[in-house]
Amino acid sequence: MILRAAILGLSALLSGCIIFDQKSEAVVFHQFASPGAQPNRAVSAGPQVFIPRAVIPSALRRPNVVLLDDNGWVQIEDAHRWIAPLDRAIPETVGRHLVALSGVVTATQTPSEDHLVLLLTVDKMEIFAPAGPERSIFSLPGGTDKTSTASLQLSCRLEKADGTLVAVKTLTHASPLKERTAAAFVQAQSANLAALSSELAPWLQASAASPSK
Repeated sequence: MILRAAILGLSALLSGCIIFDQKSEAVVFHQFASPGAQPNRAVSAGPQVFIPRAVIPSALRRPNVVLLDDNGWVQIEDAHRWIAPLDRAIPETVGRHLVALSGVVTATQTPSEDHLVLLLTVDKMEIFAPAGPERSIFSLPGGTDKTSTASLQLSCRLEKADGTLVAVKTLTHASPLKERTAAAFVQAQSANLAALSSELAPWLQASAASPSK
């Protein structure tokens, strides 16, 4: 017990502080918000777009919701988990947004017919706090910081079914973060995914229309 306390105390002094939240045995499951059904949306005449699992940072490859910032602060939310693996949830959410925005047909399983492939890489999915005297890795979970934002950066690579490159694009968006909690973080990242999808939709349509470029 003494050894465990010493280890926890030492970890708090390190530049990157990792906290395991064990205050509650109840587990809350989270998912990204998706657009509502669009019954009158016309289906795009373009090729189907296959969106496989996304590439995500190693720190996020766990069932828990992980809060981290660009200053080394990490909070692993033991009582808050994703309904689906994050590398699958992100492309599924983007796909639903693209369907709602442009009518493009998307798939998360490889189609048998000719198609395009949209590869997503999550470069950043974190909390950003501007430099200042209050900026610290010791910011308490749940604390309110009106200047903090939840940022998301996606690298997008569009290919033909045979792997030929069609186009590449990097998108970044940030949404206000009301507090450093799992629920607020998921809500802000849902807004980021919606915003990035709205930028992605016209780029995808233009790139698909001229795949030789």
